[in-house]
This record gives sequence, structure tokens and C-alpha cells, in this order.
Amino acid sequence: MNVDDIKNIWKKDMDALEHRVKVNEEKIKALEFNKAKTGFDTLLKVSIAGKNMALVYAVISLCMIYFVSDSIPYILMLVVASGAMVFSYFQHSVLKKIDYGKLSLIQLQKEIAKFRIHTSRTAIYDMSIVAIWLCVAGLSFLKWGKGFDVFQTPEKLSHSAIVFGIMLIVIVFFSKAIYKDYDKKLKKHEADLDVLATYQDQ
Repeated sequence: MNVDDIKNIWKKDMDALEHRVKVNEEKIKALEFNKAKTGFDTLLKVSIAGKNMALVYAVISLCMIYFVSDSIPYILMLVVASGAMVFSYFQHSVLKKIDYGKLSLIQLQKEIAKFRIHTSRTAIYDMSIVAIWLCVAGLSFLKWGKGFDVFQTPEKLSHSAIVFGIMLIVIVFFSKAIYKDYDKKLKKHEADLDVLATYQDQ
């Protein structure tokens, strides 16, 4: 076996090794891309479902007016709660399903960033609207089911305020935890895709 034969064998081995490395790199990139896509899609679907449920809550608020029609304050509160939910729906109207088959790595990264910014910007409104709706719906349900009218029993107003105050604190606490988790996961997906984009350009 001469030197040329050895060089040819060595070259074939190197070519085969480079091919295997390239195939493995592509598999890793595909896995990371799909991981980021799946994680993002799950959060997006939850948010879209929440957006659509806002209209359901708005309708529930309007339907509850029938059961408290003898009280103007309750009617006004339910109208406001319904309006807040409609506002929430249109505020999140930008959230739509995505055709991932047409997205490049960079485009997916941009979609994740847009979603993260939108979620962060609207978090305070979402928490406030949900808190308002739960309080109004809760008071209306108590009036309808138990005959408890907070406006006609001022002596019990402080007790009701404490109960709903605690409920609001719990809602805000858990909502903040959820949005913080959203932000953390989305930032990780962005960072993973950024690493892939940098690696791809090399």
C-alpha cells in the first residue's frame, strides 16, 4: 500500500466522518427547533383559548343581568364586567394560529418575541379584568342564589370586602406566577433559537 492509497483511505474516512457530523448537527437543529416550536405553540393555544373564553364570560355576565334585574347597581356592574371581557378579547385579537410549515428559524424567533412582548404588555390588564369579573360574578351569584345583596346589607359589607380582597390577592399572586413562567419559557425558546441561528451562520 503506497502513500496515495493511504491518503485516499484517510480522505474517505474524513469525508464519512464529516457527513456523520453534518447529519447529527441537522438532527440536533431539527430537535431544538421542534422543541421551541412545540413549547411556543402550547402557550399560544392557551392564550387563544383564553381570548375566546373572554367572549363567553361576557355573555355570561349579560345573562346574569336577568337574575339580578331588580338591582340597578348589579346591572351596571355586570355591564361593566361584560364590557371589560369584550375589551380583553379585542386586545388579544392579534393572537392567531401560526402555520409553522412556512416559518424559518428566524421567523419563528420573531413570532415568539412578539408573543412574549404582547403577553408582558397586557398582563396587568388581564389580571385586572379577571379580578373585576370574578368579584362582580361572585357578588351577583350570591344575590341570585343566596339573596345576599351587598348594597342592602352594609353591616356585612366589610366582611364581603375582606373575603373578596383575599380572593383578589390570591388571583393576582397566581396570575403573576403564571405570567412570569410564560416569560421565562419564551425567553428560553428565543435563546435556544438564537444559538441555533448563530451556529447555522458559522
